Amino acid sequence: MGISLYSFAEVIAMGASDDSAVSFDEPKADSIFIFSYTSGTTGNPKAVMLTHKNIIASASCPIYIGVVLDNKDTIISYLPYAHSFGQFLFVTSLIRGLRIGYYSGDPLKLLDDLQAL
Repeated sequence: MGISLYSFAEVIAMGASDDSAVSFDEPKADSIFIFSYTSGTTGNPKAVMLTHKNIIASASCPIYIGVVLDNKDTIISYLPYAHSFGQFLFVTSLIRGLRIGYYSGDPLKLLDDLQAL
């Protein structure tokens, strides 16, 4: 069928050996991390530009208010990816080592998803 399967290590090796590969510029604190779209509940919907500094600062907040989170904790992701609070939870999970579960996509089954998680 013309499909090739590669291990992750093979993909990395292919990229490393490709001279035409695009170079990677490390982000700066003021580089845009994501465009977060507002719902428009108080006006027209709009995109908000969140920087790396914004997202790291918000993800660090639990530490400063005394909330201890670690790899024994689990969150469930049910917000759209572009939602700023969803981004906060995702990045906080990466920084603190939390487990992330994703809901089935049906808000009416969220309690079932929590139970399964």
